[in-house]
Parts: sequence; C-alpha cells; structure tokens
Amino acid sequence: MPLEQVTVKAPATSANLGPGFDIFGIALEQPNDTVTLTAIKQGIKIQNRGIGAKTISLTPEKNTAGLVAKKMLKDFKINSGLQIHIEKGVFPGKGLGSSAASASAVAVGINAMFSLNLNIKQLIEYAAKGEVAAAGSEHADNVSAAICGNFVLIRSYDPLEIINLECPKDLELAVAMPKMITPPNKTEKARAVIPKLVPLEKHVHNLGKASAMAAGFAMGDVDVIGRSMVDDIVEPARSILIPGYSVIRENALNVGALGVTISGAGPTMIAFVNGKTCDAAKVAVAMGEGFRSAGYDVDAFATRPGRGACVVEEME
Repeated sequence: MPLEQVTVKAPATSANLGPGFDIFGIALEQPNDTVTLTAIKQGIKIQNRGIGAKTISLTPEKNTAGLVAKKMLKDFKINSGLQIHIEKGVFPGKGLGSSAASASAVAVGINAMFSLNLNIKQLIEYAAKGEVAAAGSEHADNVSAAICGNFVLIRSYDPLEIINLECPKDLELAVAMPKMITPPNKTEKARAVIPKLVPLEKHVHNLGKASAMAAGFAMGDVDVIGRSMVDDIVEPARSILIPGYSVIRENALNVGALGVTISGAGPTMIAFVNGKTCDAAKVAVAMGEGFRSAGYDVDAFATRPGRGACVVEEME
C-alpha cells in the first residue's frame, strides 16, 4: 500500500568546482530543503514556504518539484494526486542548487511513497527533468550531488553514468552568498558569456586540474583537491558577473583557503579548506568582506560536505 505522507530532506549543492564545468558537484551539509508529499485525490498542488519562497512558481509545469512529480506519476501510472509542501532552506537563484534540492527531494519521496524501487541512476534522471524549469535543460550535476551526497563526477551524460566518491573527513567548505537580486534567467546569462572556442593550452590546463581534483577525492587528499580548484576557461569569463570577485578570491586564499571558485552559475562563492590547518569560518568571513567591499551585504558561513536526499519521516 502507498504511504499517505513522506517527508524528505535534500541538501544544497555546488557544481563545477572550478575546472569541472557541468561535470563535478558536491553536496553541502547545510543548508537543506525539506519537502513533504501528501497523497490527495487528484492533481498536483504546490505550497512554498521559507527562504525566497515567494519567487518560486506554484504552477507544476514551471516548478522543478512539480515537473518531477508530473513525470513520475504519469510514467508509473499512479492514480493519485500529490500535495507538495516545500520548506525552502536553500535560497533560490544563488548558485547553491536550490532547484535541484527540491527536484531531488520529490524524486526520492515519490520513490519511497509508492515503493517504486528505483535505483540511483533512475532517481537522478527523474530529478534532472525538474531542472528544465530552472535552467532550461536537464542538467545532472546538482541533482546527482543532491541525491548521492558527497562528491560526484558525471563520466557520461548519454548514457548517464555517475561516479560518487566520499569526501575526506578534513575537507571543510566556506560559503559567501551575496544579498543581491538575481534575474530569473541568471543561468542563461552565465552560460552566454562562456567562450565557444577554447585554446588548446587552456583545455590542457583544465584537464590536468580536473583530473587532479578527481584523483584527490579518490585518494582522500584535501590539499590536492583544493589546489586543483582552478579554472582557465569558464570562470574567467563569468568573473565579471560576480561583484568583488578578485578581492573575494584574494581574501580567501590569504587566510588559508586551498582553493576558491564560483559556486555553480553564481553569484555565491565557495572555498575548500583543510580543517586541520585552517578555520573555514574565518575564510567565510574574509570572503564576505570581499562582497561588502563591492557594496553588497552577504550571508557567509562554514559547512562540510553532506549526505544525499533522504526520507526523514513516513506516515501510513
């Protein structure tokens, strides 16, 4: 018998991580979205509360969670409606995978609610359907991290193949999120500035850094991971969209960050820190000062790599 109600918690995520454009992602321990699915007679009804909730559409076709629910109910011929209550903890439009958190929570929730027994790959594929509402296409980097937790590497999009690696216990994250208005088409604008042709030497640079970062996660070497967080292709083009970018980077590195980069499409910045040798909270404060120097207030905090979306409550 289907469950009457399921509540799922899904993490914020950061994609790209420097050289891994559309390939790398990491889950954050904080913040999270909490999504409660309740069975109703018919239709899909969405409720949004929490941080930035007023900016999110309640129309299922324009909502990441709604798109996932609509597709899954149709594919599995589920004769039930759903009420989706989203408690936003991940601020929308800031580069921390807000849409992916909600979409992933719904995919995991429907799987549990109706005992569909989907595997990780299938859950990611359904969650990626929701990204169309936010990014215009089925990006898998954020949803992969949101579902798997820790670090993910997309080896292939067609067919989809994900490599999921544990994060070293000493890896800590410093995050600085500016309090600035971001347009609804922010991701499209961030993609528009990316160069279409890439010089060979820059490609070689990024390939080396991305390979080293993946190796660092496989070896559990925090320093190799952090030092590899350098992008010669996408980030230089996008840096003009981030107020105070150069100061933020310099501040973070000066107080001990191993590497610092734009989180996803921005404007949030994220730094990797070796918790044994550096205080991630101090790095976050220093990054925040960089945004303030450009005239923006900021939410700055330290966190750690997190686990994937999980069911936290069930009701029969």
